[in-house]
Amino acid sequence: MYPIFESAQCRGCHTDDGVASATRLHFPEPNASPEEIEAFGITLAALVDRADPARSLLINKPTNRERHTGGVRIQPGSFDEEALVEWVRHLAGLPEAAVAAARDRLAGGTAASAPKQVLRRLTHSQYNNTVRDLLGDHSRPADRFPPEDFVNGFKNQLRTQGMPPLLAEAYGAAAEKLALNAFRAGDVHALLPCKPTSARDVRCRDQFVQSFGLRAFRRPLSGVELRRYAALFTAQAAKTGQFLEGARIVVEAMLQSPKFLFHVESRAEAGSTGGGFRDYEVTSRLAYFLWDTMPDRRLFEAAANGELRTAD
Repeated sequence: MYPIFESAQCRGCHTDDGVASATRLHFPEPNASPEEIEAFGITLAALVDRADPARSLLINKPTNRERHTGGVRIQPGSFDEEALVEWVRHLAGLPEAAVAAARDRLAGGTAASAPKQVLRRLTHSQYNNTVRDLLGDHSRPADRFPPEDFVNGFKNQLRTQGMPPLLAEAYGAAAEKLALNAFRAGDVHALLPCKPTSARDVRCRDQFVQSFGLRAFRRPLSGVELRRYAALFTAQAAKTGQFLEGARIVVEAMLQSPKFLFHVESRAEAGSTGGGFRDYEVTSRLAYFLWDTMPDRRLFEAAANGELRTAD
């Protein structure tokens, strides 16, 4: 089954930093061993309805019989679906002990191999506050998102933080509207750190992508991310002949990225001070804990200077 899932490009979303990172389906690393891949295949039993295998999410999501944000990944009636159905039937008959053993093998079987990172989706309140501080937008778009679930009195419990299709659509619509409003009357919110000389001003483009990306993702962009968003910017600016159009499309794209919608909580080893992006993770956790919003300028500066690594 693994080659079929790879061919269907399921990994594109179902990874630690993908759009579907909060779901129960997480693919192992591309360089996973055959043993890890075998164990992963068995752990898919968590998505199987043992009483009625035909109703299993593992069949109905990738075929889009049950609404799937990623659309149809495996065509209904195809050979690939037949193979998937056979695998689901096999999983439905496995004893729970075999599934548990596979989970242990995949995790390494020890507490030391527990996930070192947890991705938490922004709550609706955090989303509203973040776009307010990031874009100067006070429209509170998350008030119109699907309602959040309360678990034990909280809205940020991990098991309720999936990415339902309606919420994914709401994020997309909000990102488009927020980006349009950000530059509707020019750069009134001073999002540009420079004054462009033309629609093709590469220097100003890179400064904008870096500065806005830092605030949107709450950490510096990687080189790959910078090149990706710069290329997106350039294509839109060239198409429209407007620098602000390039900026708008970058804002819209970043607001739909998991790097914006989720924030990372690392579980560092005892005594570890971390470093690099870890400083920004601490900054982000601190800001959302204290203010329910993104870090301010002072916290970003503290992260950049490594000030959060000290005992003070």
